[in-house]
Amino acid sequence: MPWDDRFEALLRAALPYLSPDEPLPPDAELIDLGIDSMAAVELLSTLEQAYDVRFPDDSLHRETFRTAATLWSVLSRQLSREPTL
Repeated sequence: MPWDDRFEALLRAALPYLSPDEPLPPDAELIDLGIDSMAAVELLSTLEQAYDVRFPDDSLHRETFRTAATLWSVLSRQLSREPTL
């Protein structure tokens, strides 16, 4: 799995069409798993709070939320930029 358990749990909560026992492939289209624009905004806020990061405005577009892998990639970049306290 290319991401941590916390990310997967938060993402799964935003994906109503993904059953709890079904694997979450990195390249699965999130829209096909039920994420919509409102869920994406809520997920973004949840990820920012959980990881204590801020997503830059230029990452707030549909491509960021295309797959689990693309979202994790954007989050990982922010984690590497954010100072830890």
